[in-house]
Amino acid sequence: MLKSIYVKRRGRSVAVLVAAVVGLVGTLPGVAQAYAASAPGTINTAGTALNVRSGPGTGYDSWRTVADGAAVTLLCQTTGETVTGTYGTTNLWDLLSNGGMVSDAYVHTGSDGQIVNDCSYVGAEPSSKTNPRSTNGAIDWAFQRYRSTSYENLCLAFTAQAYGWGGSGWYSAEVGGDWIASHGYLKTTGIPPRGALVWYHNSAGTGHVAISLGEGKVIGTSVSGGVGVAGYLDHVSYRGWSVPYYPAAW
Repeated sequence: MLKSIYVKRRGRSVAVLVAAVVGLVGTLPGVAQAYAASAPGTINTAGTALNVRSGPGTGYDSWRTVADGAAVTLLCQTTGETVTGTYGTTNLWDLLSNGGMVSDAYVHTGSDGQIVNDCSYVGAEPSSKTNPRSTNGAIDWAFQRYRSTSYENLCLAFTAQAYGWGGSGWYSAEVGGDWIASHGYLKTTGIPPRGALVWYHNSAGTGHVAISLGEGKVIGTSVSGGVGVAGYLDHVSYRGWSVPYYPAAW
């Protein structure tokens, strides 16, 4: 039979006729919803620039803004702080192609729900040496130092301090990466998930390491001479990624 229902489309209710088949309406149990790998969106704040934050909440660092009416690309979505904006109230946050996050309450996507894949987070480090700071907290710490030149040639210390340590306990990122690899923590397949340590060789033999923002983005030192965001393969000597584990940290 046919029945009339209301489908919410970004703040408007539109009556539509749909075919209702008994027993087949709704999501099939046990079947995961498939989403796009990326999608376009448009910022709508009714005039003011929107803060782009380091994590899914207004308490995270605002390291840049995006103009009202700007076109953006969503790479993944995650849940966080509930925000009321142009398109109602939601706890959905969007990771943009520059590595920052905005509330979906201010992004026109053509849907009130999720449209791209969940943001993938790295697994926990071994319980014998847990980090003082969480994944989103570490990324927030890193973004608070965006464009700083104070950490050049200190990439390993930068990532360890981001996770709440005084230092890593390793002499260099090459030494740390070697330890990670020899103990079975280094992964060489798949895009590094959010919060992972991303390891590299370099010509100086000291190695390099950064923190993954997810979806192919990292934040670390030596990006145009300071702390910045880059693609995880922008450095030519990629080794792989690991959980954020610092067994010798202090």
